Amino acid sequence: MKIYLPFVLALLFIYSCDPSSSSDDIQEESDPVLSVQITSNTSTPFIDYVMDVEITASNPIQEIEVTDTNNETYQSKSSSEPQGIGKKVQLYYSYPSLGPRKLEFTVTDIYDQTVYFTENITVTRGNAVRILSAEVISFYNQGKTWDPEYSETDPNRLADVGLGLLKPILNDRFGGTNYTWLRWYVSESRSNESNLFFDLSNEELYIDLSKQMRVGLGDDDGGNIGQSLIPDAPDYRLIDFKNYSSTRPTEIILKDEAINLEIKFKVEWPQG
Repeated sequence: MKIYLPFVLALLFIYSCDPSSSSDDIQEESDPVLSVQITSNTSTPFIDYVMDVEITASNPIQEIEVTDTNNETYQSKSSSEPQGIGKKVQLYYSYPSLGPRKLEFTVTDIYDQTVYFTENITVTRGNAVRILSAEVISFYNQGKTWDPEYSETDPNRLADVGLGLLKPILNDRFGGTNYTWLRWYVSESRSNESNLFFDLSNEELYIDLSKQMRVGLGDDDGGNIGQSLIPDAPDYRLIDFKNYSSTRPTEIILKDEAINLEIKFKVEWPQG
């Protein structure tokens, strides 16, 4: 019996196209969807209080970027390892001033998926002392020549006095232990040692009563040139508010007789 070749080829074609004779197509797995949760120990942190924030992701995190209101700060953490930095990241926030803040987060997982989200907080006073004023009573070489280019009778030889206040601030979002000194307040200079009373009542200067405050005093010659009016090292003095927390005086006197330094601060203590 003869079978025509076209008929044989047709049978082969039908057989090769039969679904029962071929393996199922392998479906490519899609990346798991990235979801992110945030938890914190408070939404109304106190001034200088360390707020803990935990970011939990459904997938391993490759990079996390954090900023806050108006991009005042930006920090990031990333890893080139296959499993990234894990599924949880601990963050630490501390703020030196009152008011609302918008925290912004961008989380990228190991599949290059990104989730952006925000969190709003409000910084409240808590246990913070308020600095109302400072008055420089005396300082080293007061009334004497600080600018030798002027004659002994020229009042311009006197110091142009500026006051500076610093307080510690947390600057490590991911470690929670690294502090630096924030230039908290810097006054305009007072020419020729005149009017050494500084009204700070409108400056909103609050500091937690467990903290220390650095006090600096300088002679401002203009053009970012000057010299400290505290002649020894360190060229600042400290006020430790813990030393006053039980008595809570309305005036704190910073005094160092060795250099004839005396500055009087008026303060307002928190209630309770």
